[in-house]
Amino acid sequence: MKKRILLIDDEAPVREFMKKILTRAGYIIFTASDGREAIEKLQSLYVDLIILDMHMPVMNGLEFLKLIREKNYTSKPVLMVSGTHDADLRIESYRLGAYDFITKPEQTEVMLKRIENGIKIGEIIDFNEYMKVELFMAKKLQKYIFPDPDFISSQLDVYSWSLPLSDIGGDLYDYIHFRNDTMIFCVADVSGHSISASMFTAIVKMVFRNALKITEDPGEILTIVNHELSANLPVESFVTMFCGLVDNNTGILKYANAGHPAPFIINSSSINVLADTDPFLGPIKDSRYTTHDTRLNSGDMLFIYTDGLEDIIDESFNQFNVRSLVEKLKNIQPGDRAQFTALTGEISGDRYIRSDDCTIMMLTKK
Repeated sequence: MKKRILLIDDEAPVREFMKKILTRAGYIIFTASDGREAIEKLQSLYVDLIILDMHMPVMNGLEFLKLIREKNYTSKPVLMVSGTHDADLRIESYRLGAYDFITKPEQTEVMLKRIENGIKIGEIIDFNEYMKVELFMAKKLQKYIFPDPDFISSQLDVYSWSLPLSDIGGDLYDYIHFRNDTMIFCVADVSGHSISASMFTAIVKMVFRNALKITEDPGEILTIVNHELSANLPVESFVTMFCGLVDNNTGILKYANAGHPAPFIINSSSINVLADTDPFLGPIKDSRYTTHDTRLNSGDMLFIYTDGLEDIIDESFNQFNVRSLVEKLKNIQPGDRAQFTALTGEISGDRYIRSDDCTIMMLTKK
């Protein structure tokens, strides 16, 4: 598709000469005799590049540049043209957003190459604008994927926290509280980041919820999820997931782990690791996952996290110690939301450098 250029110059002979050259070079050319006319044309005209003369009546080049940026009339690249070699004008043009500056007269080959560079810059700008829209939509969609971060009942408290590396991430947490006072939950980590990972998290949640229609056994759930994901995820993608079912009345916890970091059961006197694990979800179609069981006693906290927590480093490049965080949890009152918020606030602060999405879910048996 031919690229479209708006040529702004108050001299009619210059406009006609430039129009002939650029038309022969394969561009579609629109013209304006001053900045004000150009502003009017930009209201209804799509262009890929603007060639702007510095010295014009009514509205000169610098005034035009300032106005289009302030009013957001266009984000297209602007090539500034002037008959003078004034360094201050050139500097001011760059400050106001011109990507390049040429003087009259300029060799045709040089001018065409600088126009070509501007077209490429415009394509990058367009792509960035497109990605902003896509990121906004993906972020909006992901908001509906997650349940409320907090669940409070007479038997169980659930606090969740997730911090994506960019605007959107590839971590997922989910839970469902049933009428018989059991709760099923999961924490998952999809390989990759940003838009592609967010799309996969939507798929993972859908498959997880569909599996619940068939069974409430964690190992069977992961087996079903793996079978579905292996047929729908790219070969290079995988998912780690910890899935649990807790009976709030008896405290019995059934769980299965698909390559996820081992969770901790924490109380004031001990820390136990749920080390049982099976392969990642996705790569091996026929993998089967085992259900294990343990008990959550009154005051026990189940701490589940994604491996982004293990990848955090501080300003001195020391690796974040997950075990130290868990030790701190031993000393807090079970179900203390304020302390949980303080801990996650510290992790998300400027002191630490993150290279992956981070997610934590903490379940406390009352």
